Amino acid sequence: MNQKPKKGSAYGWLFQRITGIFLAFFLILHFQVLHFTKEWKIDFDVVTHRLDSTAWVIFYLIFVPAGLFHAFNGAWQVIGDYRPKLGIQKTVKALLWVLGIAISAYGYYLIVTFTKGA
Repeated sequence: MNQKPKKGSAYGWLFQRITGIFLAFFLILHFQVLHFTKEWKIDFDVVTHRLDSTAWVIFYLIFVPAGLFHAFNGAWQVIGDYRPKLGIQKTVKALLWVLGIAISAYGYYLIVTFTKGA
């Protein structure tokens, strides 16, 4: 199994670790804000009110692509372990990219919509 790493695979490895660190921080913050506060009532108004804060908007703008990249890159690594044929690799990789971009765009659309008071 003497195999050369593919060009760009080091970037995927590095970004997987970076997004993992971000997600660990986000998870701790999520638990602190939503589960360990005195006022534990969570409803639509509370969640949308949180988006009045610029810090929370930035938090979600980082969280969405970090979570998606981490998930889809992890899925790609699992698929790569099975060594599918080149055509299948290209198809699955393109599908993951399209899904990732589409879901990111939808997430950003929702963030912007809620920050404008919809």
